[in-house]
Amino acid sequence: MAHCIVRYVEADRAGWGRLTGPAPTRAADAVEIVVIPTQASTTRDLIADLERDPAISERGPRKTIVAAQLLSPVTTDATLVCQGLNYRDHAAEAGHHARKENLFFTKASSSLCGPYADIIKPARVELLDYEVEIGVVLRKAISRGVVVEPDEVGSYVAGVVLCNDVSARDVMFSASFFQWYQGKSYRTFCPAGPVLYHLEPSEVASVLDSLEIALRWNGAPRQAARSSDLIYKPAETLTQLADIMDLGPGDMVLTGTPGGVIARGTPKLIEVFRTHLLDDNSRRDAMRAEMKTLGPFLQMGDALTLTLRDLRSGLDLGGQHCQIVDEVR
Repeated sequence: MAHCIVRYVEADRAGWGRLTGPAPTRAADAVEIVVIPTQASTTRDLIADLERDPAISERGPRKTIVAAQLLSPVTTDATLVCQGLNYRDHAAEAGHHARKENLFFTKASSSLCGPYADIIKPARVELLDYEVEIGVVLRKAISRGVVVEPDEVGSYVAGVVLCNDVSARDVMFSASFFQWYQGKSYRTFCPAGPVLYHLEPSEVASVLDSLEIALRWNGAPRQAARSSDLIYKPAETLTQLADIMDLGPGDMVLTGTPGGVIARGTPKLIEVFRTHLLDDNSRRDAMRAEMKTLGPFLQMGDALTLTLRDLRSGLDLGGQHCQIVDEVR
């Protein structure tokens, strides 16, 4: 049976709990939990405890906390692998109308933060953007030679987490030969949670094809999609990753964002990349000028609201609410 697991801080110590009430959507929400009696300090260790003793999440005391206490349910020891352009509408708005290969990149795990934390806009960044995504958290290691069949994906996937792959577009595309890792890895650039939707192996395949995500910017709807629309789905993706790298329990794959981001691949922008590929400063200045014609990017005081829902069960899996703040040095 699926459970919503949260990680929270109390008296300067992190703990784990299983939700017994609704998943929160705002920092002020009351969160009813059963405390999980575990010494696990990482998501990897928590998953191992749940695998060894599924009833561990039933035995602790009940308590109520405030959603502002919630941390990312994925801990910073995790490896974060991301997929790009994995929804057709986002690929099209980026200028890639026909996807022929899976696109992978990584994101620093130190970018993880809680679902109600502030997103810090670095002083050098002018083109700050959002990306609502489904994070797939591993149950079992993958390594060279592993083939993950769609009907066996539950053997490798423990659950899912709502994520925001915050992106500094000017850093991504203006540094030498493009720097996606740098542009996506600033601290607070990966709000995650509020819950780890922990699934039984037999539930995973159907849930992974039945999720709905959405994002609002200052209350206005900007992104919405269903996981059934993913181009490269988790089983195929994990099989491809196994040819490249080792991943273990607690590591997370962010499966891509749908259309509706601020940045778009206009013909003029593509021409900027083509003509200024080897001139970083010229490319940055021309790119910033062109992207700003698309409309404003994220600024101090803006609010992002994200939600995740399991359509199969009709269960709301909570939401994020983060504000943009300027970097203070």
